[in-house]
Amino acid sequence: MSIRSVSVARCSILFAAVGSALGLTPLFAWGQIEEGSVSRGVIEEVVVTAMRRSQSIQDTPVSISALSSEALDDRGIRDMNDIKFATPSLQYGSVLGGHNITIRGIGSFNRQPGVSVSVDGVYQTKDSASQMYQLDLERIEIARGPQGTLYGRNSNGGVVNMITAAPTREREGYVRVGFAEFDEITTQAVYSGPISDRVAIRVAVDYKDTGDGWIDNLAPESANLMEGETTNARVKLAMNMSEYVTADFSYSVGESSGAMDQYEWITDNRELSEPLNPGISEEAISLTPFQTYADSTAESDRKFELTSLTLNLDMGWAQLKSITALQDFQDFFGNDRDATGSSYVRSLDSSDTESFTQELVLQSQGDKLDWVIGAYYLGEEYTRNLFLDSDRPALGLPAPYILDFSLNRYDTTSMSFFADGTWNITETFRLSAGVRHTNDEIDEAHVNQVFVKTPDPLLIAETCNQAKEEDWSESTYRLAGQYDLSDESNVYGSYSQGYKAGGIAPFECSPAYDPELVDAFEVGYKARFNGGATTLSAAAFYYDYTDFQVSQVIGTATVTRNAGDAQVLGAELELSSYLNEQWLLSGGVTLLETEYKDFINFDGLNPADGFQNLSGNALNNAPDTSINLGLRFFSRGFGGELSLAADVAYRSRVYFREFGATEDSQHGYTVLNLNATWKSDSGAWEARVFAKNATKEEYLVSLGGVASVGGRFGAYGPPRQLGFEVTRRFGAR
Repeated sequence: MSIRSVSVARCSILFAAVGSALGLTPLFAWGQIEEGSVSRGVIEEVVVTAMRRSQSIQDTPVSISALSSEALDDRGIRDMNDIKFATPSLQYGSVLGGHNITIRGIGSFNRQPGVSVSVDGVYQTKDSASQMYQLDLERIEIARGPQGTLYGRNSNGGVVNMITAAPTREREGYVRVGFAEFDEITTQAVYSGPISDRVAIRVAVDYKDTGDGWIDNLAPESANLMEGETTNARVKLAMNMSEYVTADFSYSVGESSGAMDQYEWITDNRELSEPLNPGISEEAISLTPFQTYADSTAESDRKFELTSLTLNLDMGWAQLKSITALQDFQDFFGNDRDATGSSYVRSLDSSDTESFTQELVLQSQGDKLDWVIGAYYLGEEYTRNLFLDSDRPALGLPAPYILDFSLNRYDTTSMSFFADGTWNITETFRLSAGVRHTNDEIDEAHVNQVFVKTPDPLLIAETCNQAKEEDWSESTYRLAGQYDLSDESNVYGSYSQGYKAGGIAPFECSPAYDPELVDAFEVGYKARFNGGATTLSAAAFYYDYTDFQVSQVIGTATVTRNAGDAQVLGAELELSSYLNEQWLLSGGVTLLETEYKDFINFDGLNPADGFQNLSGNALNNAPDTSINLGLRFFSRGFGGELSLAADVAYRSRVYFREFGATEDSQHGYTVLNLNATWKSDSGAWEARVFAKNATKEEYLVSLGGVASVGGRFGAYGPPRQLGFEVTRRFGAR
């Protein structure tokens, strides 16, 4: 198995072919051209902090993409479902309150992220919490590949850094209102300015009413799914305590309510579940995308709070940063679990996650040596209750039943120490190295009970009553070399390790599962051409992925285990280029070859094949080919600047389960997003009209097999949505 040596060349030919087909001129060097308040003709240098120090993205020896606030606004990027079409190596899907970000085939499991997400340097411990608010961002950075040295646990696939806009010393702000199909209404307001000579404030508020929802609910007198309200707010204070000390305080809250969780039948295999669920095969279901049966229990209520304080001390020879944060995420959702016309089984799922994090980072940048040392502490308390209620006898029980899964305690303590440095050996060659040691401890207790309704609930079995304490320790390393070919280009090679924490499956009576480990090798090339009109990044990589965490069937029980090894081989290419004063081309390509090695599992939806050796099957959420292309046209007129944008993303077949069946996959698909934005010369007014998923593509973003009910369930990406928004800006520009 190998990636063909011409992979990068294929990517280059692809971009050239697209340009030729569109009749675009070859690339020439342009000067910097001022158009109103917008500079056109030169790709602006982007400074990122993904390596824990400020660096130009072109000088960072890691594969990284960055999206500025202007790019996010112009492309209408509001959440992870939009971001995945702006960077080809990232996949995203959600179902039943769980969210999965996957980079290069590595993602979350058991609601524990495999790609870490941070907001202003604060690590988000749960995949669901990280999606609650993405408001008033300065930029988003997406670092691909294991980041175990600088970011530690649960970053073996990569890191998504969200940097929110900072308070300003001059008064400014905006108000934005929008309307879109399905009667969706959005409003957003931001104010920023000084309180005193030493203190500035920034307040941002966002509200969305999703109107009619975009999944038709066929159950009578029940709301459509994806119908609800979301409110987010953030207050930030920037304080100059003295000449050497600054402090940044932030308080954020996000709330979401309504029928906001997708759950649809994908395939009908109910004949397999008849012995356990008599009569279910006769009930009405829908296999049509964006349709389901869900009674009034389809409801959710989520609230997320984050309070953080960042202190910076400039000691001259080094800078000391302290990031202290408190987070609380309350998550409740209920749904019609069978999704049939008779409300066969209902579920109520509630959880509460409280966490405290403290990070200390000491860093220095010099002519010969840049270094970072730090320490990190996480203390988290997590509780959860899952309640399944059936109105019929099933599972071999003589009466209607209740299953009560209570996770009474899941306390996590994690401590780590890290160091990373870059030595400028010559003016053109740099060597970087880093190490991190992590210690994780988990204290867990849960009880599983079975009741029958006679008519009052009667306890008939306690299938598990477990309390465990486990701990793991791991050291991860990074080594990279970078050589400047010229002032505008460089090559690099790196070895890095990733570590994803082990755990205890909350609702199983089974041993703890161990951490995942990734050893990654990468070579890359970065360059600017044509006087800054073009930027290019290319990389090739290989992962040795060991002890990956999966659900396996052992005997007749589903348990969580570490199952063998896997490998990932791939190549990436990203390009942005001003073709002339009016045309901007951007895009990226990722080619992947992934496969499980020694991995044996049993598919309850295909019992005739028994236990299968899945060696050679592709990893989940890892399409062989991912492409995104964007073309923008800028023009003067109507008292301002008009930009027209078309963004197209292609994904080849992607598998959601490890068994390699086409029924477990989404075939290749293409999504087209269109935007037209007008900005006045004064900068006071903006208007945008858009078409998301303009061609009405129907594509799955998640899928799971449920043998006990008999079928595959999942969620589709959003359908086509047309809309507009108007923004009024004020203050400094």
